[in-house]
Amino acid sequence: MSTLWQNALVIALDDEHGSTPFRADVRVEGDRVTAVELPHSVEASGPDAPRSIVDATHLLITPGLVNAHTHSWEILVRGTSDPLPLEIWTLLSYPPSGVEPLPERLIYLRTMVAAIESLLGGTTALLDDVGELPDQSPSTIAQVYAAYDAAGIRATCTGVGIDVPIVDRLPFADEVLPAEILRASRESMPPSAEVQEAYFGFCAAARALTTGRPRLRFAVAPSAPQRVTDGFLVRAAAEAREHGEVLHLHLLETRAQQTLARTLYAGRTIVEHLDELGVLGPNVTLAHGIWLTAGDLELLAASGATVVHNPLSNLKLGSGVLGWRALHDAGVRVALGTDGASSNDTMRMLDVVKTTAGLHTLTDPDYRTWPTVDEVLHAATVVGARAAGWGHEVGGIAPGRKADLVLYDLTAGTAFTPLNDAAQQLVFAENGSSIHQVWVDGRLVVEDGRCTRIDADALLAEFREAAGAYLAEALPRWRAFQSEMEPFVREAYLRATNPSHEEDHR
Repeated sequence: MSTLWQNALVIALDDEHGSTPFRADVRVEGDRVTAVELPHSVEASGPDAPRSIVDATHLLITPGLVNAHTHSWEILVRGTSDPLPLEIWTLLSYPPSGVEPLPERLIYLRTMVAAIESLLGGTTALLDDVGELPDQSPSTIAQVYAAYDAAGIRATCTGVGIDVPIVDRLPFADEVLPAEILRASRESMPPSAEVQEAYFGFCAAARALTTGRPRLRFAVAPSAPQRVTDGFLVRAAAEAREHGEVLHLHLLETRAQQTLARTLYAGRTIVEHLDELGVLGPNVTLAHGIWLTAGDLELLAASGATVVHNPLSNLKLGSGVLGWRALHDAGVRVALGTDGASSNDTMRMLDVVKTTAGLHTLTDPDYRTWPTVDEVLHAATVVGARAAGWGHEVGGIAPGRKADLVLYDLTAGTAFTPLNDAAQQLVFAENGSSIHQVWVDGRLVVEDGRCTRIDADALLAEFREAAGAYLAEALPRWRAFQSEMEPFVREAYLRATNPSHEEDHR
């Protein structure tokens, strides 16, 4: 299969053009871009002529967006929470007890919703920090893979590991939680060695399931430094390097986590601790990274690790604002993510792009420090591709790169009318309604608002029914647990975020 788009407007995000729009012929053969040349200069006839030739004068072609951090589990609990601090929000969206394993068909359908929403919004690749409650298994992640494979999206999926009791991930836990809750939580966590053996056995099985599926990859994911022991971290880092995989962690998402770190690491920051353990490296993808010091930034830049900015979930959970300019000035790579569909509550990357471009105008009155359109688009494509483990294969348009493309109709709707600067208008005006086609790996997966490889309407209808039946029984129990625990967790949260409150308490 080969296609030639003639005289398209292109935002290539390559080394030569960056985010500057230009006119070009773009040819795709098989799964790769083979030519990006001056308009009407690519051979359109003869024995090697493309099978499809399109007058693309009215089209804008860009690399597909890359969602470098999300959680497909949260599709199930979208719309269940008002804005809440993460520590309280988690009690409902990730309840540590009272969760029955999801039927495998529901896992498949839930993941399919994530894929459909992503593709229709111009996202061609994502890093799904899957998780699974109460436990992940080869059969559960097989359903995740199957859904992404059928929809046609590119996905890196994790196995999430935790071997620290939930109460020991909360600052001031021994002071604010009842003794029976502390005891029950600590007794429920198996010994670390047992957890590790089960986890890395799962990793091997999950990794094997990607064989023969070139659009699917596996990533090792100790959930966060404070949620795993040092031995777990070191072993996970070694395993990820051995297999050439992403090592994915959450990092300093909230002030409460920053407070906890002060007691866990004897005066060192979490980043300093990771550096001493030898965990950091260019394959490391760190979600959030809000509460970082200048020294942390130097270590992250030197290591080549990537920080994934999730502005919409950070706003909903009140977590804080990432230091956009400080990270860039230090040389830290910054990608973008939606986070999950319960803390956001959308997987539309164009929403994240626009929010990123606007949010950081509030953090410094010097407008010369504000995000540029070029920085934001690179974060949403080029850097995201590296964060998700795809290196330079995707994220830009150039000969030899994978054909993961989004085609916008410049005449559909009003986002590009009048057409002054396609890059500016893509960031600030486009909401996905101009998307004409989405291609992944050289295959057409979306055309005029419809997924081409699946019956999205039927799948969504099935999911509504299955999810409704499951949640009708489960959600009241989860809400009851959240209500029971909220007063204790709120006390810890307030102490961590308001030093004066801690003094009053004493």
